[in-house]
Amino acid sequence: MNRFVACIFGTALLGFLFLAPAVQPVMAQQDQATHIFHRLIPAGDTCATCHKVIAEQWKASPHGANSIDCTVCHGETTAKDFAGIPAISTCENCHADQVAQLKSDPFMKGKTCVSCHQAHVFAEHKKAAAAPAGE
Repeated sequence: MNRFVACIFGTALLGFLFLAPAVQPVMAQQDQATHIFHRLIPAGDTCATCHKVIAEQWKASPHGANSIDCTVCHGETTAKDFAGIPAISTCENCHADQVAQLKSDPFMKGKTCVSCHQAHVFAEHKKAAAAPAGE
């Protein structure tokens, strides 16, 4: 009986490991933005009216602390090219040096800003302390 359970568990584990990358939600940033239709925001409402949790996360981020409005990254909701998931070129508008470094680093091949920095929930990079002289 134990051998049977171990065999079933092992098969399930291998199946999971094999299929996990294929079934993960696709939230990766692309070279081209994912354009979606967004309804008009009624007068007096803001993005936070419907997107309360995201708005709270954004407020705590460096973008929120610097009053970077939702439309800077996503565009106007009235636009036909409203970006549900902004393209990496959107990040490049303000973070050109970081995007250039990302694109030139072979280790980061295939990765984008949101591979490490979740949209709306991210922290600034902490500078590593320099090693003491002589080490």
